[in-house]
Amino acid sequence: MSNLTAMPPQQRRILCVGMCVLDVIHLVEQYPVEDTDKRCLAGYWQRGGNASNNCTVLRQLGAPQVEFLGMLSASPAFAFLYEDCRKRNIIIENCPSTDMDPPFSSVILNKASGSRTIIHSNPGFPTLEYEHGKRLDLSNYGWVHFEGRNNASVLQFIRDIRKHNKELRKPKERIRISVDLEKMKDEILELGEAADFVFLGKDLALHLGWREPAAAVMGLYDRLKPQQELGDTKPAIICPWGAEGAGCVDAEGNYAFIPSKPVGEIVDSLGAGDTFCAAVIYALQVLEKNLQAAVRFGHAVAGYKLGYRGYDDIAHFRQDE
Repeated sequence: MSNLTAMPPQQRRILCVGMCVLDVIHLVEQYPVEDTDKRCLAGYWQRGGNASNNCTVLRQLGAPQVEFLGMLSASPAFAFLYEDCRKRNIIIENCPSTDMDPPFSSVILNKASGSRTIIHSNPGFPTLEYEHGKRLDLSNYGWVHFEGRNNASVLQFIRDIRKHNKELRKPKERIRISVDLEKMKDEILELGEAADFVFLGKDLALHLGWREPAAAVMGLYDRLKPQQELGDTKPAIICPWGAEGAGCVDAEGNYAFIPSKPVGEIVDSLGAGDTFCAAVIYALQVLEKNLQAAVRFGHAVAGYKLGYRGYDDIAHFRQDE
């Protein structure tokens, strides 16, 4: 049993399960014309991947214990990503590794429009399996967040967490579970039914025929079954809808739309969605805010991030009261 057990849940580790990739980023004045040569304003490498980015933002906001769990590469090209995790005190001690070259993304940041264009390269890189997660000491954790991928393994992992929660004497000690449903595959919706909090991506919502945030969150809420462990309630659902804001529904079915505030110059939009997701988790778990307040906090942090390159300046974020 870990000595973290004596800590209150909000001080225990937040675990993010998913991908860690290398982002190769070019900042350009305008999007390049096809079949031309163009000099960029800046070029740099950055650690990426949804769950990996979530960890970065959580640490920048001040979450005391943050862990990433995902397949890492022993390739020399991946050494930068190992070092970046260590520099930011992101725990990676439980990550399996492979000799395969890591996945990477080529990113074009358009200074004129603020857009980002991403081209992914993943040459069959192995994903995390249930066997890698079942070795964890669950008493270390207060929150576990999953990228919506590899359903069978994630569902087995969640069942272990539910079993752990059921054996706890105090309900407030239980691990909370969130999932990020982003991939446009109908079958990932079953992950939502197993979670406490669901982040529903706009693209997936549109793919499912929901054309605005209220229809999206209430449509998914109606599709999910109540969970006995949660007192026969359903998961809370958050659906960010671009610059407009986000729709959310709590476990009792109370819907609200939380508008986002206008932002100034967009310097870097890469990872804004991951920033929002991580900030909402931080607000719910560490700051102990309610759902609507947590979504407002997520908007504020994501809007702040848009004005800076990368994630480092999030450490200086202060919410206006």
